Amino acid sequence: MTEEKKGKAEEVAEKTGEVIGKGAKKGWSVVKAFGKGVKDAATKEKEEKKE
Repeated sequence: MTEEKKGKAEEVAEKTGEVIGKGAKKGWSVVKAFGKGVKDAATKEKEEKKE
C-alpha cells in the first residue's frame, strides 16, 4: 500500500469512527430520555394512588 492510500484509509476510518460515536451518543440520549419518562410516569401513578 502506498503512503497516500494509507493516509486516505486512516482518514476514512477516523470519519467512520466519528459517525459511529455520534450515533451511539445520540442513541444513548434517546434511551436515557425514555427511561426518565417511564420513571416519571411510574412515580406519578404511585402519587395518584396515595391520594
